Amino acid sequence: MLVLYMSFIDDESHRRLFEEIYLNHRKQMLLVARSVLGSDSDAEDIVHDVFLYIAKKHMAKISTIENDNDLRNYLLKATKHRALDHLRKHRREQATDDGDYEKELKNAAELSDTEFEERICNGIEYSRIVEAIASMNEVYRDALYYHFVLDMSVPEAAKMLNCKTATMKQRLVRGKKLLLKQLLGRDQK
Repeated sequence: MLVLYMSFIDDESHRRLFEEIYLNHRKQMLLVARSVLGSDSDAEDIVHDVFLYIAKKHMAKISTIENDNDLRNYLLKATKHRALDHLRKHRREQATDDGDYEKELKNAAELSDTEFEERICNGIEYSRIVEAIASMNEVYRDALYYHFVLDMSVPEAAKMLNCKTATMKQRLVRGKKLLLKQLLGRDQK
């Protein structure tokens, strides 16, 4: 597959950089895509799409990123967004059975993180939750995604989002309320 990507890159220094990126970050990108999509084959397709897009159009931009953490964050966010786009597209194509989620999620905003995760996992399709998170305001979307989907601790997620732990906690509280409102289709108090 690497040969395919390389065929789109003319500059030799960009080829070496792309190969390094591919070897060093592919597995992490697969993990992110798999956590969003829940499917190995879909995750492979998403990572392929991201690498193909980078090879065709973005090597000049990628080559300007000097910090490895910034590069990693760029790649993981690109993968996450591509996976979320994939979910949104398939959401429109599939008919879903909404069922009675209101009873299952009653008072969920007051639950601990573990209880909140258990209720959601037991009562609502994973993909529906991820789609709901994906459609939220970026501040809450990223906070919920890093903490619940990628299973990062609050301090780890705060560091990834360049904010204080207290700020991250507040975003999670507000994000959970907004997520419940969206999943239930009405206001929660």
